[in-house]
Amino acid sequence: MNWDWSITRILLTLVLAIVPAAGQISLVSLLNASRPGNDFQIGDRFEIVITAAPNQRVSVRTSRQGHTDWSPVVGMTDSTGRWSTGGQFERRDFGSWGEIWTVGGKLASPVIQFSVNAPCLPSGRNQVFMSGPNMILNCETTEGTQTFRTPGLSDSFRTPDGRLVNGRASEQTQEQYYSELLQYFMANGMGTTPVALQSSRGGGLGDETADLIGKLIGVNALNEDETRNLLAIVRAAFEKSENIQPTGKEPLRTLLLLRHLADITDPGNLKREIDETIAYFQAR
Repeated sequence: MNWDWSITRILLTLVLAIVPAAGQISLVSLLNASRPGNDFQIGDRFEIVITAAPNQRVSVRTSRQGHTDWSPVVGMTDSTGRWSTGGQFERRDFGSWGEIWTVGGKLASPVIQFSVNAPCLPSGRNQVFMSGPNMILNCETTEGTQTFRTPGLSDSFRTPDGRLVNGRASEQTQEQYYSELLQYFMANGMGTTPVALQSSRGGGLGDETADLIGKLIGVNALNEDETRNLLAIVRAAFEKSENIQPTGKEPLRTLLLLRHLADITDPGNLKREIDETIAYFQAR
């Protein structure tokens, strides 16, 4: 049997082009642009590089001394699937950092944890004072003895992608307080006793809980544990339907949130749990 090898080459080319795009995993790396190694000191320049599918939205969740910022879209991957940004660590950046990047609605790998250290002399004297997550370090540097402090919750900080994030207000609104509470519940779960947030007008928030979650996470993705905790949160919000305020009784915004999660979740046990939760609310 005769075979047109030009057709074979065309088909092989198409397969090779499609497979990487379909199985594309978004990767993120944090590089020290000043010196070899993955440790950082004040004064070091850095570069963040993402490789993913082309033309994908990029966002980041930044954790800094107990304060977490969920960013809006901060960039797009280019036609080759690359996006990068960079900068220089300053004295105010001293301390521990965490970054969870989202690309195209899904988590990039890996989760990045790093510290920006003080330029202390290896053989010099230093003193460390700890209070909860906060640290004060006195140490000898090439410019003499200096003091370095990690920021408090009320202090603003600049994220590595260049945005200035305000610290926690001295007097929080109910929405700000509930956002922090929801963030904690998504990260740690609610324990054995489900909690339904209450409106200042009286009654449970019900469907308004989904609004608060949507405003908090924005375009950022969640991991599997966080997603399962979110499912428990929205179910708890409707557990005592007789106590829900009138504007929150119908789960319209909750269903929109759940359908969005279903759309960006790959087939598997988690997707099935999201679909079951959607069916639960549709049957209400």
